[in-house]
Amino acid sequence: MSHNLLYYGDNLDVLRLHLKDASVDLVYLDPPFNSNRNYNVLFAEKDGSKAAAQIKAFQDTWTWDRTAAQIYQDVVESGNTQVAQVMVAFRAFLGENNMMAYLAMMAPRLIELRRVLRETGAIFLHCDPTASHYLKILMDSIFGAKGFCNEIVWHYRKWPTGKYTFQWNHDVILFYSRSESKQRTFNQLYMERAASTLKRFGVAKIVSGHDASGRRVPSLMEEGESEGVRMDDVWDIGRVPPIKQLFPTQKPEALLQRIIQAASNEGDCVLDPFCGCGTTVVVAQGLKRHWIGIDITHLAVTLIRHRLKDLYGDKVKYEVVGEPVSLPDAEKLAKEDRYQFQWWALGLVGARPTDQKKGSDKGIDGRI
Repeated sequence: MSHNLLYYGDNLDVLRLHLKDASVDLVYLDPPFNSNRNYNVLFAEKDGSKAAAQIKAFQDTWTWDRTAAQIYQDVVESGNTQVAQVMVAFRAFLGENNMMAYLAMMAPRLIELRRVLRETGAIFLHCDPTASHYLKILMDSIFGAKGFCNEIVWHYRKWPTGKYTFQWNHDVILFYSRSESKQRTFNQLYMERAASTLKRFGVAKIVSGHDASGRRVPSLMEEGESEGVRMDDVWDIGRVPPIKQLFPTQKPEALLQRIIQAASNEGDCVLDPFCGCGTTVVVAQGLKRHWIGIDITHLAVTLIRHRLKDLYGDKVKYEVVGEPVSLPDAEKLAKEDRYQFQWWALGLVGARPTDQKKGSDKGIDGRI
């Protein structure tokens, strides 16, 4: 990739029409979860008709209908035997419900994401425990069981809710590689030593010792400082406080920094097909990676533009693809979805959308 790209549109269409085979080094995606907790943005209908509800309601809207059934059928008949078998098994087990509709939506997108990844690339799928076990099986069918690298637990704290279960204080991130090759990109990260280790050895390097018979003996120290303990798969990183969120479900920059630093190098291309307010984009830019972001709403595109401007000024060069570029295009958008038109128009004049509830346009739509 020679430059950065921000796409407005259905990510399945963008992937199929615009992204070439083996053109991306790292994929991170945080797709809408199919849970019963109303805090996640769900993907709008392809024609944008539910875009306003997507932003304002934050409710699960995936239902098994004729569209979901057709997507399912297309995947089953695609010629990918393993994926077809898994999808048929899912339907036999789950029936025709919301979760099945969600998995039908995810399957073709994951297939396309594997296609655009380079052989040395990796994908990190961020998901909710209500869907992670199904998505892991689906990922196995697409990337192969040997492509599985880690199930990362992102642990955080929040205000307690409910009384009859342990607190839901973690998300799951599934880490898969495009191929089994050891040449794939992975930069080892480190964390601090335990207090007991620091007390005994300080920051000195520790080596394992053995006696003449090969039995393990107490650890020994050698010259030089240790880099620390190799990073494990449980990450304690605080959430973005709701009062500071630019977008519902916004993820902390520290989380994306860890993923991008570990699985890509400077100059690589990072893709986020559900980019929301653009945390992946702004972190990739700061770490000197090229990036591609895709989102179904003009609100997200406008927020990303502001975020890039605030952080990097005019130093960031990127192209926005899919927005109206002529008066007929703008008129078409206004007729299809007034809220999408409103958010796009605000972006043209450099205004930030206000957080007003859906209703008549007599209020303030944005501020400069």
